[in-house]
Amino acid sequence: MGLKIGVCGVGQFGPHFVPLFQKHPGVDEVYLADVFPDRLAEQAEKFGVRKTFPDLDALCKSDCDCIALYTQRWMHAPQAIQALKAGKHVYCAVPAAVTLEEIQELVDTVKSTGLTYMLGETSYYRAQTHYCRERFLKGDFGRFVYGEAQYHHDMAHFYVPYMNSGGDSWKATASYPPMLYPTHSVAFVLGVTFRRMIEVSCFGYVDHHPDGIFDADLSLWGNTFSNESALFRTSDGGMARLNEFRRTAAGMGRMSIVGTHGTYEEQPAERGMSGVWTWMDFPPDYGKSEIPYAETAKLYPLKKKDVSGIHTFDGVELTEENIGDRSRDLIGKRFLGVSAAQPWQCLPDEFLEVPNGHDGTHVFLVHEFIEAVQAGQLSPNHVWQAARYNAPGIVAHESAKRDGELMKIPDFGVPPADWLVLDCSVPLRS
Repeated sequence: MGLKIGVCGVGQFGPHFVPLFQKHPGVDEVYLADVFPDRLAEQAEKFGVRKTFPDLDALCKSDCDCIALYTQRWMHAPQAIQALKAGKHVYCAVPAAVTLEEIQELVDTVKSTGLTYMLGETSYYRAQTHYCRERFLKGDFGRFVYGEAQYHHDMAHFYVPYMNSGGDSWKATASYPPMLYPTHSVAFVLGVTFRRMIEVSCFGYVDHHPDGIFDADLSLWGNTFSNESALFRTSDGGMARLNEFRRTAAGMGRMSIVGTHGTYEEQPAERGMSGVWTWMDFPPDYGKSEIPYAETAKLYPLKKKDVSGIHTFDGVELTEENIGDRSRDLIGKRFLGVSAAQPWQCLPDEFLEVPNGHDGTHVFLVHEFIEAVQAGQLSPNHVWQAARYNAPGIVAHESAKRDGELMKIPDFGVPPADWLVLDCSVPLRS
């Protein structure tokens, strides 16, 4: 028997995922829920959905097995907790929570129910993160030194979604603090190293835009910061600089990872992003040999490799060379919108020629959630990893309100030892 998936929230973002859930071989039926009746009816007709529900409460009482949340970001934790307590597995768009107390309750609820919770964090599945993660796990970076990541997304792109969901009072929630939406930048680093941020100093940029959104008297959070920049200490002795900007002419997300032996660096390019892998080809006995240190630079010079090709998301066509064990009848078909550097081989055949998004990540998010539920295992972006993605930003915002005060970030632990993870290469216990 396949799963019944209830998609809650079919405004701007949720509809992108409905066809993927419908196409997945592990899903029998998709339900929709939304508090706006006209929008709900329109999307149900568009996707041929038979069962609809007026809100999350009704969806929780239905016979669906899983609930996928695409609602307002400050509602995610209470809604996920409600769905878990109703006996539903949960897929949740980012962020997981907006307070440390919500994170703790979410972790406790997952532990007590034993149900699957997955955070829909895209950066974990982006091609450059996958590339760096594989190299890091092989030891190619050496020890982690420094990570740099950013999510620059100007407020102009958020006007319509906030207006659609917030009505006349939309500006009160459009002032959402940037560091309470930190997962896209945090996951670029922690999705490679699997450690955690342990302390932070953060500064905020007080907004002066005439739209008046970031007004302390108007903001639901009393927030005046449109941009926040933070410096973190990581649990492996390294450092990370993360930016969350909402008033900027700069591009969207990018990352760099610096290690003792290898470095991956990104810069905007004419077509998307440019990535460069730089390394020192040290021998196993480096530092122990009798070679004078002054001579090592001649013997082991820096080497560079342009890996910009990993940022090519025009899709992968199945050919005689790459088809593997798949049916030869699939030759010529294409996984749309993915990079050849992503693990596209794991995707079901049903996802061939299905629309994708966010640099090829949507298909992986849906597939790994369904796989985790069916296997009774943790997805890589499980609730403990979600805590590591979200807690740093929550504390960073508090630091910014205190003019950069250095603050400790709490540890929400790791999964119980007998809880298996879907990807055995992911180190969970550190």
